[in-house]
Amino acid sequence: MDQRTTDLWLHAGESLDDLGISGLKVIRSVTGFRHSMDALLLAQWVAPRSTDRVLDLGCGNGVIAFLLAHRHPDLRIAGLEVQPTLADRARRGVQLNGLQSRIEIVEGDLRQIKGLLPAAGFEMVLCNPPYRELASGRISPNPEIRQAKHELTTTLEEAIAAIRYLLAPKGRTCLIYHASRLVHLLSSLKARRLEPKRLRLVHSYPGAEAELSLVEARRDGRSGLQILAPLFVYQARGGPLSPGMEAIYRGLTLSEIRSTVA
Repeated sequence: MDQRTTDLWLHAGESLDDLGISGLKVIRSVTGFRHSMDALLLAQWVAPRSTDRVLDLGCGNGVIAFLLAHRHPDLRIAGLEVQPTLADRARRGVQLNGLQSRIEIVEGDLRQIKGLLPAAGFEMVLCNPPYRELASGRISPNPEIRQAKHELTTTLEEAIAAIRYLLAPKGRTCLIYHASRLVHLLSSLKARRLEPKRLRLVHSYPGAEAELSLVEARRDGRSGLQILAPLFVYQARGGPLSPGMEAIYRGLTLSEIRSTVA
């Protein structure tokens, strides 16, 4: 794609990132929100059936939807995003990648979910909720980043209430969340009768504390939690990627492995 064509898709202060997958690209802000490894981990964690109706709740610039559309050619995906600038980038990304027939982006606040999307309308809902409460951690001066990281427009409980409303009977939800708040996540899921079924903790390297947790829960599921082996991102502190992480990137068929980790 030449520079003139690229400029047609971009607004001021934006850049085009190559995902390294068959030419897939994502539009991002130069200074604001950009996808991180969390999105890649969540995209690899889910295992939708080809007939599932899938929703990415808080889809940002659309990267997870793009990855899933590539991995599952028959899948149809919706994304809900509250920030107008991110929703607009996601929509342009859908068009840029030629995925209009398979991905729909809806702009709106999940706290008003009943006016936005149908009840029990999805067999799978993905979510990467803001990790931090308002009183914790440094709040970014950039509005896109602080809204993505802190509970400014939604709390974990509100996100899970929306997931419960959206899930079809026996539907599944997959989330990625900070490990320090894992108890909060699991208890909030169970309070909404979303039974945790799979759990994997993510560590930077062996010996480091867990930083992230990947969870799958089923609507009205039976009790019984499978705890998978931990995932280490690197083989050692400052070392190369672990075999497990290399396998995840191969599963996403990302060719530019190291450039996407930062």
